[in-house]
Amino acid sequence: MNKMYMIGNTHFDPVWLWHWDDAMASIRATFRSALDRMEEEPDFRYSFATPPVFEWIRKTDPELFEQIQKRVEEGRWELAEGWWLQPDCYSACGESYARQGLYGQRYLKENFGVYSKTVFNIDSFGHSPMLPQILKKSGIDYYCFVRPERKHIPLDASLFRWESADGSQVMAYRARGACAKDWRPGAKKQTESENADTMIVYGVTDHGGAPTKAAIAQIKEEEAAEFSTVERFFQEHTTDYTVTQELLTGDFGPYANYSRIKKVNRIAEYAALNAEKASLVAGNYDRKALSDCWKDILFNQFHDILGGACIKDAYVHAENMLGRAIATAQEQMHFNLQYVTRQIKTPGKNPETAWNIVVWNLNAKPYTGCIEAEVQWVHEFDWYSKGICLEDDAGVRYPCQIIREKSVIPGFRSRIAFHAQIPAVGYKAFKLIQTGEDVEKPAVDPYCMQTDRYCVRFCPETGCIQEVLDRKTGKQLCASTLVPVCYTDKGDTWAFNIQGYEDDPRNFAFEGFQITEAGDLLTEIKGTYRLGHSLLEMYYRFYADAPYFDVRYRVNWEEKHAVLKLETAVSQMRHMEAVPFGSVEREASSRDVPLGLWLRADAFTISSTGVFAYRMDRGSLGLTLLRSPIYGDLRIGPIDESLDYDIIDRGIVEGSLRMAFAGDPWDMGEAFNNPVVVIPECCHDGTLPAQQSFYALATQGVQLAALKKSEEDDCEVYRLVETQGRSCTAQVIARGKQWETELQPYEIKTLKLREDVPVVVNILEE
Repeated sequence: MNKMYMIGNTHFDPVWLWHWDDAMASIRATFRSALDRMEEEPDFRYSFATPPVFEWIRKTDPELFEQIQKRVEEGRWELAEGWWLQPDCYSACGESYARQGLYGQRYLKENFGVYSKTVFNIDSFGHSPMLPQILKKSGIDYYCFVRPERKHIPLDASLFRWESADGSQVMAYRARGACAKDWRPGAKKQTESENADTMIVYGVTDHGGAPTKAAIAQIKEEEAAEFSTVERFFQEHTTDYTVTQELLTGDFGPYANYSRIKKVNRIAEYAALNAEKASLVAGNYDRKALSDCWKDILFNQFHDILGGACIKDAYVHAENMLGRAIATAQEQMHFNLQYVTRQIKTPGKNPETAWNIVVWNLNAKPYTGCIEAEVQWVHEFDWYSKGICLEDDAGVRYPCQIIREKSVIPGFRSRIAFHAQIPAVGYKAFKLIQTGEDVEKPAVDPYCMQTDRYCVRFCPETGCIQEVLDRKTGKQLCASTLVPVCYTDKGDTWAFNIQGYEDDPRNFAFEGFQITEAGDLLTEIKGTYRLGHSLLEMYYRFYADAPYFDVRYRVNWEEKHAVLKLETAVSQMRHMEAVPFGSVEREASSRDVPLGLWLRADAFTISSTGVFAYRMDRGSLGLTLLRSPIYGDLRIGPIDESLDYDIIDRGIVEGSLRMAFAGDPWDMGEAFNNPVVVIPECCHDGTLPAQQSFYALATQGVQLAALKKSEEDDCEVYRLVETQGRSCTAQVIARGKQWETELQPYEIKTLKLREDVPVVVNILEE
């Protein structure tokens, strides 16, 4: 007889159709109920572990927290989730999932004395393909999920070995009927259809509520059912069936919803990573402040929050928490960078030099490209609005283009653009020179933009890019590029009720171009487009000698039940797309799928700061700028269109993207999303040179995902990721010393530097 392993659980959303404080009140009652059931039924087991939720209990009801600790020690309460919580598994960076394990497992160890071997992630909207390696190296052997269901991805069996590109495996199980109050019909159907033992999750769902007395009584009456734990189910079963693919759900709404929260999350991730590097450089590492930043970030990666599936009010607290993380991390970064900057022997000297510009690059690869800086004249100096150039300590001069300052008081401040190379995790200082030259702007034809490398032609009727040509070869690199198109979207928040968007493309009316910047280094034109009551502004920026151009967009969106895309013609549907800590090859899809740091198709690569979903279908790549369903709309019945609903992404939505035709996509994506930091500095002597790199990764195809201090000691921790699918020797330069480590294809490798010797550790830094 096939057995049913009954998992007592509360699928708990700390934020969803309610606020976190509402949820906190309900979970206290839930845990009391679970503990009461243990008193009544000695065989009953309960599986739950979410560290921030445990912290709510510890702070509001210490006695209840102690009771939970006792039940964990007895083995009656299973810590079934080794991550900080159940996150969205696509929209964050790879390092965030490493931190889910690092901080989640550390919390369980510190408060309950054990690690979890499982991640019980039953409600997330898809699971990226590098997760098995991340899980395995976080001490986790077992993974349980529900989405995608069979209708989206059929599998030969619910139990399988899930394998990452590097060969790492975890045992995975796709549960069904999770948390149903009456578990019997679905459980029996699943057991019979699979002709195998099954894991059945029972308990009250979402807003709290432990397994009920009635459910427990039913289990005792069912001969094939037994009280169990997630870990026990996996320990007693094995299989040779292996799955190597990503697990994408067809319910695509969360991939596209509310791009703002995804954008702010990415800003927060880079802020925390930068703060860690800057703190190491300066030798002033506030471990608690930095870990608190990460915990705020991780909480707001909860799948409903990052998936844009919560009520509107919930995002006030989410953005406040992320704002706290960003503000704290950026304070740590700036304090530490300026602590170092004050020690630089600047190229400029008093009294002839008013300002120096110190440019910091906190990525592990050197940065080469356009940089913007702004300096103050009044009241420290005289008004000035003429030409400027920079000069480094070797006397090399860097031409500057005067661009519009952020204020609107010409001569009060000056803003410049210049081209330079900045060393990895380091800085370069320049002195600023007033040339006294008049600033002249060249004539620009906005319909035919030419750089040293490319010619970009715009259609006079639509104001959209007709084609991009390589000026050296005459080859067309892409056609019909980044064209704004609107489609009807009849989906609910999750797109549970639709298969895709309506096939009714609506084009924007072009209202004209404005030249916003013109010069030898960069030229920018602004296109204005209108659809219905909505206004779209696109700023196309072209650089003299860069293998890319940038597009910044701002839309005042007043449509509802619609989606806005930027579409580019493609000849091949097969393309490469970044996922956390890796990449995946995808085919055409009529539904939106998640977009990571970059996407490579045909002859171009796109990276974006604000686009997190796309579809590749019928010869077109459609980047989803926004979709506007109703907040929290689970379409059970028809909606009353006469009511005034809150609409997602209504109002101002902004972002930017880069279209590149050469270069490593990872390096490009990092440089675009994590730009250099510019510090205007007065003249002073110092012990540090005018240019220095503290840390660098001297190997192509390898990324430095994190550079931090160990959670336990003062050792430096490096996380390296091989991205090109080949074995290599990674060379790391740390404060002038070089060390090497071997990387296998697609390997995520964490190392501790002990007395200048790299020692391999897991993600838990053990």
